Amino acid sequence: MSFLHRWIARLKNRPNQPVFPGTHWMMNTAWLCQAVYVVAKLDVAERLRHGPLAIDGLAAACDVQTVPLLQVMRALAGFGIFTVTADGRWALNAEARRLLGDDPLSVRPYALVCGEQLWSAAGRMLEQLRTGRTGFEHAHGAPIWSHYAATPKDADVFDTFMSAVTDIHVRWLTAAYPFARHHRVVDVGAGRGRLLSAMLATAPNLHGVWYDRAEVLPAARVLLAEAGVAARCEFVPGSFLERVPPGADLYVIKHVLHDWADEPAGAILKNIAAAMEPSSRLLVIEGLLDERSGRGGLAKIRDLEQMFWTGGRVRSQAEFSGLLAPAGLEIVGVVDTPIADMSLIHVRKRS
Repeated sequence: MSFLHRWIARLKNRPNQPVFPGTHWMMNTAWLCQAVYVVAKLDVAERLRHGPLAIDGLAAACDVQTVPLLQVMRALAGFGIFTVTADGRWALNAEARRLLGDDPLSVRPYALVCGEQLWSAAGRMLEQLRTGRTGFEHAHGAPIWSHYAATPKDADVFDTFMSAVTDIHVRWLTAAYPFARHHRVVDVGAGRGRLLSAMLATAPNLHGVWYDRAEVLPAARVLLAEAGVAARCEFVPGSFLERVPPGADLYVIKHVLHDWADEPAGAILKNIAAAMEPSSRLLVIEGLLDERSGRGGLAKIRDLEQMFWTGGRVRSQAEFSGLLAPAGLEIVGVVDTPIADMSLIHVRKRS
């Protein structure tokens, strides 16, 4: 049962409390997205790290008005984020700790992306349906990758978010796949190198190729050097829409294909296939959409998000099979993980 359904069930048990349809609550929780962004941007959790604060002291620390901050904090506390002590001060709880930048399950980078980039893009969804141009393009004046190339500040927010997500994912990825059986891996769309770093750390005899756009390269060099694995890594800047480095027995592409519509996603896969040897393997790390209407709600929200953000989509296993076939690739197995929007799709060249 989802949080929303549990909340409605609680209301139904209060005879004097009016009960609204689930759609009403869905619409109202939209304001919580902005509230979470506000406290993430103000770094409220960090200001409460060392102990509770009265609301006026918290407002002064954040340099904002007291009453509106109180309203934001009360709304979030009503949904289990932050808590109030017996003497009326505000304190962290388990959910609020997720807004600390160094929490292992931090959602702060995602909150910043949502508040600064996705909120306005989602607001242009109707225009996307009418024009075919993404909500992000309508809101920011250019498609996502063009906007990031021209706006390094927003690109940095995005790259920080992607690195934080990968930090959460790698513990399951490295346990779920035997990277040590391979000799050379190409991380296609490697970003700042979090996943590649984890793969190399897990398999001491593995050599890696970092492959992504040139503007991310300096941050990747620093991260892989700090992890102590840069000596086993080759750095190759480039576009996976044009080519992919050859010579590896394993290719990995994580949460990239959902950024692209079918035609460019198919082109990426053809470039990977062209680089692969007959014995090479491809590991596609993506969420899988369950096409049954009442199943897989999170993947379907991610699908909607990709629609207005990147113009891409989350796909079902059958849709992936259809996307892989023209590249001469086929699925040989799927391994699910405890993360709802992450499965390991094992792919090989068709013989």
